Amino acid sequence: MEWGASSDVSGGLLIDSFRNNRFLYISVIALLLIVSKVQGQEPCDEEVKLLLLPTQVLAVVPALQASGETHGRIYFYDTPALDLLSKGVILRLREGEEIDLTAKLRPIASEKVIDPTSEGRGYKCEVDLNDGIENQSYSVENKYSAAEVPKTGRELSKLLSKGQKKLIAESKVKIDWKRVQIVADIKSTIWTAPANPPLDKLSLELWEWPGGSVLELSTRGAIDTGQVVYRELRELANKNGLGLSSNQHSKTAIALGGITGLAPH
Repeated sequence: MEWGASSDVSGGLLIDSFRNNRFLYISVIALLLIVSKVQGQEPCDEEVKLLLLPTQVLAVVPALQASGETHGRIYFYDTPALDLLSKGVILRLREGEEIDLTAKLRPIASEKVIDPTSEGRGYKCEVDLNDGIENQSYSVENKYSAAEVPKTGRELSKLLSKGQKKLIAESKVKIDWKRVQIVADIKSTIWTAPANPPLDKLSLELWEWPGGSVLELSTRGAIDTGQVVYRELRELANKNGLGLSSNQHSKTAIALGGITGLAPH
């Protein structure tokens, strides 16, 4: 009887110990998940960009063996003074095979942004590298199915998803939607080029608007490889005799600046 009682006690202690340890294990996992969420997402992928002279597009396409030409239109929404762009907020509607509405944030002070959709749907975190300079960007994209392109800021604001509204709120920019309008209507042509080791697959995009154009060559790189990829991309351009644009700002800043007559931010 004493042995049986002792066994019962020991067994009970083992069970309690297992339960306590399991509770501790679950608690630690939950804490790690919370800390990971608070600290933000995993490091963002890098997109490396190089602006070429638009006048040589007919030479660039065969030089890079680019193909799959697709056409579309891109509309940007801002105030006439580009107040949103100057504060790192970009609102864009892209028409192509599908229509996408994108809200993008380039934090001025390089703050971290946690996925505002809470589930990654349409959310993208990137490091944009222009002219060797890295800038973090966060965006939320959703499909647009209305028959007409929204003309005013008020119309556009009603089409934003909850995730897009949260992303804009992260910018702490107060938008006067009455002043927001279409500030750019751009014709877009895109080609893709095969990987050119050590570079991954390339993308070539031409933007055209009355009085101006910009031609961008871009590729993606693994985390923390942006500067190496940038040097390789420049080497590829030089190897193929492709001239570089003297202006290596983002193509969005160049296009909106050219269309509105305001200096790129």
